[in-house]
Amino acid sequence: MVMSTAEKVAQLMLAFECDNESGSVERSVSELASIVGRERSQVCRMLKSLCQAQVLEQDPYSHKYRLGWRVRVLAAGAGDQILIHAARPILQALVARTGEVALLTIQEANKGLTVMREESQNTLRRGGWIGQRSAMHFTATGRALMFDADDERVKELTADQFGADSSSAPNAPRNVEELLERLRVERKQGYSVASEEIEAGLTSVSVPVRNGRGHLLAVLNVSGPTTRMNERTEAIARLLIAASSAITKALGQRHTHDHEAVHRSRPLTDQGEVLSAVRTEHATARTPSRQSTADLPG
Repeated sequence: MVMSTAEKVAQLMLAFECDNESGSVERSVSELASIVGRERSQVCRMLKSLCQAQVLEQDPYSHKYRLGWRVRVLAAGAGDQILIHAARPILQALVARTGEVALLTIQEANKGLTVMREESQNTLRRGGWIGQRSAMHFTATGRALMFDADDERVKELTADQFGADSSSAPNAPRNVEELLERLRVERKQGYSVASEEIEAGLTSVSVPVRNGRGHLLAVLNVSGPTTRMNERTEAIARLLIAASSAITKALGQRHTHDHEAVHRSRPLTDQGEVLSAVRTEHATARTPSRQSTADLPG
C-alpha cells in the first residue's frame, strides 16, 4: 500500500521515540533511513523541511537530528490533562513520603506506558522513564493495569510476552498460568508487587487509579532498589491506595467544573491536602534521604 505524505512524516517523527532515561534521542540521517526503510536522499529532504518548520532541529556539531521545542510544547498538552493535573501533586507527595521514584502509567495496546515521573532525592534511584513502554506480565504496573481483565483478555494482552528471549529477571512469571495466579492474589490484596522481575535489584509496588464510576484509568507506582523496598512493600502499598483515592476524589472535583479547569495554574487538590491524606502511613514508609550505590545487590 502506498503511504501518503502525512503517513511518511508521521513515521519519521515516531523514529524519535524516546528509548532512554534522559528523555530525548538524537539520530543521524543513516539511522533514520534505516528505521523508516527509505532512501537516504528522501529522508534528507523530509528532515530539511521539518527543520524549517521548527518541528525538528539539527545539532550543529554532531549533525544529528532531535525533536524541536515546538513538538515538546505540543506534547505537554497531550493525553488526559485532567488526570495529569490531578496526579502531579499526589506523585510529589508519594516521593516526599517514601523517598523513592513515583510514576503514573497508562495502558497503550498491550504495553504499559509511563506518562509521568517524579524524582526522588536519593542518589540511587530506580524506575521507568517518561515514554518507556513495558511488558505487562512482569511489571507491577502491567499487572495492576490488568486487574479488571478476565483470563481470556489477559492471555490476549500477554500472548507474545513469554519465551526464551524474555528480558525479565528470574522472579518473573514463566507462563500465563503463573501470571493468572499472581493476578488472582494481587487483585485480592488490592496492589501488585514486582520484585526482581523486570530487572535485578528493582522492586515496584503499583495500585490502580479509577474514576468516580470505578473505571480503571491508570496505575500509580513507587519503584526503588530492592534493598530499600523489601521491608516496606505493605506500607508503601497503603500509601498508594490512599493516594489513588485522593486522585479519584480530585477527578470528581474537576468534573464538576467546566473544561477551563484543565488550564488552572493551581490544582484543586494541592500537595498539602495529599500529604494529609497519607499522613498516617508516614512513619512506616519513610526511608533515609541518601543511599550509596553499594545498596544494590551484585
